[in-house]
Amino acid sequence: MAINQRSPQKLDLSSMSILVVDDQPFFRVLLTEILRNLGVRSVSVAVDGEDGFAAFDSVRPDILITDWMMPKLDGIELTRKVRALQNDRLKCTPIILVTANNRKSQIEFARNSGVDEFILKPVSVKSVCDRLREVMEKPRSFIDNPGYAGPCRRRHTDPEFRGPYRRYGDPMEIATEQDIVESMRSIMGVSIARIGLLLNGQRDGRTDTLEPMMRAVSEVRSISEEIKDVHLSRVAELLALYLGRFGRDGVPRTDIVQTHLNAIDVLFRSPDMQGRMRDQVLSGLEEVVAKAQAA
Repeated sequence: MAINQRSPQKLDLSSMSILVVDDQPFFRVLLTEILRNLGVRSVSVAVDGEDGFAAFDSVRPDILITDWMMPKLDGIELTRKVRALQNDRLKCTPIILVTANNRKSQIEFARNSGVDEFILKPVSVKSVCDRLREVMEKPRSFIDNPGYAGPCRRRHTDPEFRGPYRRYGDPMEIATEQDIVESMRSIMGVSIARIGLLLNGQRDGRTDTLEPMMRAVSEVRSISEEIKDVHLSRVAELLALYLGRFGRDGVPRTDIVQTHLNAIDVLFRSPDMQGRMRDQVLSGLEEVVAKAQAA
């Protein structure tokens, strides 16, 4: 049996490359923004397991984060393909599985397939950061034999043990609903800021801002729907509809985009406003935009 010792490394996110594999656009965006907010240097994405395996070979990331349930090739099958590689460095890449499965039998099955760590859904900033630190600062030895390739699976007998060989029997934190909302709102704040920067770029004469602006607006709308902020979702929807009129090469009016952005900013910064006041922000936006378009 071959045993490769993985050396502990200080977690330096600014120098890391991470590949995210998930077939759900929302979770791809969520994980990507969390990683970027944490300061990860390079984040690559793939839309399913097959795409992820191809990307893994070209990206050669420091860490692979993959969803479990995906079409074509799921996260477990992807893990097995990585662990079967001939390249010793690549096959030892830490793999973190994102899953809603928290039954011991399911976690044990994933462990036996070569997974290093787990992020339980719903995803939180804390859970992502903790798992990155776990695989980098407390790596387990890598076992490579014909029956199994992956991190050491031995379990500690002390039920209070919380060291580097924490196994599936140990509890993993579950994010509260408030944690999730705050995490999503922090990511939405980044998308809102990006819209503002792109709008400034358009004012400065840039001609390549429309598509990335539409993606950022889509992220705001997706997250606002997820956290059930109907007013914010509606404003993002209105802005997406307006931007959608210009195709790929059109140039939207900066004043109209700014009006939408102002409404988004007010609603984002004041989530506890009464419904009536939020209704007024929305109706005020519609009135101002109607007048601007008619002028």
